[in-house]
Amino acid sequence: MEVEGKILTGIAATALLALVGHYGTGDKYISGLENTVKTELTAQGMDSVNVSFAHSPLSRKAVLDGDVSDEVKQKALNAVSEISGVSSAVWVGNGVLADTETSIKAGDGGKALDPAAQTVVKKCQASVDKAMEGKKLSFRSGSAYVSPASNKLLDEVAAALKPCSGLTIDVGGHTDGAGNAEVNKILSQERADRVRAGLIERGIAENLVTSTGYGAERPLAKGRGAEADAQNRRIELKARTADAKTSNNENSQQGE
Repeated sequence: MEVEGKILTGIAATALLALVGHYGTGDKYISGLENTVKTELTAQGMDSVNVSFAHSPLSRKAVLDGDVSDEVKQKALNAVSEISGVSSAVWVGNGVLADTETSIKAGDGGKALDPAAQTVVKKCQASVDKAMEGKKLSFRSGSAYVSPASNKLLDEVAAALKPCSGLTIDVGGHTDGAGNAEVNKILSQERADRVRAGLIERGIAENLVTSTGYGAERPLAKGRGAEADAQNRRIELKARTADAKTSNNENSQQGE
């Protein structure tokens, strides 16, 4: 029994060190991302724009403020949202602008896509949705290991994407709210990266597939429980034009 107790103590200590490591790494990453954004804003002549990221809990959503014109505010939102690692950007203070998840519909400063482009995107999205209808991209519990059934589903999704020439596919990873938020964020990113890699292996152009892990930040179902958790654990695929920014409100299906 004494030996078993020591083993359990060792396991607990290892788990604690791993968790502390995740927190340390995550906080360092957010601080580095914050510095990158500040440097980019200064390089574009917007050093009067302030930026911050939440550190408790950790978030990759950039919060901007400063006494500048609406034109500069929109320019800053556009610039920050293009930086790798930033999930979205929002302006706060007087004259609040919508965040980049809803305000930037295209890379031309927020103008809506023209009808022809909308038709192409909708057709591609419908093709992806049809391929995934009634199915799920699933993973081994607590890991990014893709199940054999999901690999087959990726074959079907890649085939559905082949006619979507020139469009970008955003892969979003989401978890339920159980466990540590930062660990969930990391896991969701790993799963999104794995799906992205799977699509690239199947012939989808590398520069036209993105991957972002959101952890439990964007639940589909409120509350907790087996049913809600199952809905919130998912992979979402969203088609868009190569220069457009999108929200994840209408994405297709899911993984566990």
